[in-house]
Amino acid sequence: MTEFFWKTQSKFSVEYLRNLQLKLLQKQIRKVFDNSRFYHSKLVKAGVSFSDIKSLKDINKIPFTTREELEENFQDVLGVPYSDLATVRLTSGTTGHPLKVAHTQNDVDLISDASARRLLYHGVTKRDVVQITSAYGLSQGAWSMHWGAGKVGACVIPIGPAETERQILMIKQFGTTVLYAATNYHFRILEVADSVGEDLSQNNLRIAYCVAEKPTKNQVATLKKKCGYENVVSDYGATEFPGFSVNCISDGDKHHVWADYYLVETVDPETHEVLNEGEKGELVITSLQREAFPLIRYLSRDLTEYFGFEKCECGLCHPKIGADIDRKDYMTKIRGVTVFPSHVEYLLGQFGELTGRAQIVVDKRTPRHETTLRVEVTCSLSSFSERALKENIANEIKNRIGLNFNEVDLIPSGQLENKYPKVIIKT
Repeated sequence: MTEFFWKTQSKFSVEYLRNLQLKLLQKQIRKVFDNSRFYHSKLVKAGVSFSDIKSLKDINKIPFTTREELEENFQDVLGVPYSDLATVRLTSGTTGHPLKVAHTQNDVDLISDASARRLLYHGVTKRDVVQITSAYGLSQGAWSMHWGAGKVGACVIPIGPAETERQILMIKQFGTTVLYAATNYHFRILEVADSVGEDLSQNNLRIAYCVAEKPTKNQVATLKKKCGYENVVSDYGATEFPGFSVNCISDGDKHHVWADYYLVETVDPETHEVLNEGEKGELVITSLQREAFPLIRYLSRDLTEYFGFEKCECGLCHPKIGADIDRKDYMTKIRGVTVFPSHVEYLLGQFGELTGRAQIVVDKRTPRHETTLRVEVTCSLSSFSERALKENIANEIKNRIGLNFNEVDLIPSGQLENKYPKVIIKT
């Protein structure tokens, strides 16, 4: 940890953060009421004024905002004149049409600060070399890391999605210490390095940021052993809410949400009833300082638990959410059992023969909704070992989730790409 980070964060007690959130929420609701045609209309229709927000619980008076509304009303959502925009981003559109998101220069500065906090928290300093393998362009992720690393003073290698052998060459030539990549791509880099006889553990790598999905415990152990990482970090955020959180160093299964930038709730994904802390539901996100494209009770489609404020062993008092995050679009019910792909992958993480990647196929054309679980194996197995592994996987999932898969398919490593559909429904 750097002295700078703790000077700005250690003073933030639970009480301080709660009071700060309320002040920022009141200010933000007044700003969107005055400056955003979209939110002004929503608040008026709901009969809510900024003066009605007297406690954090009063946020329940405000209606939810859907992604579809933001897609259809980009110009009206803006809280500043179009001439004040500094940049515009687009979501990937993996679960719908791409969503436009705008930032003022002040928004960019806030994202940079939030990203710098994350890096400082994990021990990144100006002596580090940060290699970014994600795409730049209109996507946000690479830019957030780039801006944050620049604010910390680290050297940035903005290589983007280049050929994997070139990524390895950059790691060697520039002495990369921090590698930012999709979780699966970390393993692709390792695979190519092994094929060309490169031992990544003999370089300077020390921190891995894993994007898009949380690495399993086996994957973390593999990266530490074969690449020499001291720390493997799960990264979570989105183009709609960049600079959102930081993976807790005391409990890797949790993320701290920066409470001065975002207010978080969870709701039932179907009824939108507000849930208690610790219950898994859809994240509802309110940006507290965003100027250009504010989010007010935004239904994120991401599903996880919200644990609220408390003093953490790591020293932070910022509230926590679970790091096992599913897309609402991926959640499915099979024979009455609600199934989250992340829960299945978590259970698969205890099997050393598996990569941790899995795909669920549900055939709803059949009366019993027959299901197949496709899982990647790291090596070839004998017929006896395959049968035993399949049986053990099926029993573990049946005992822990209550779902009996009709079939477990073992497939070679690499067949499931980074953005493979985790659930396939045949209708």
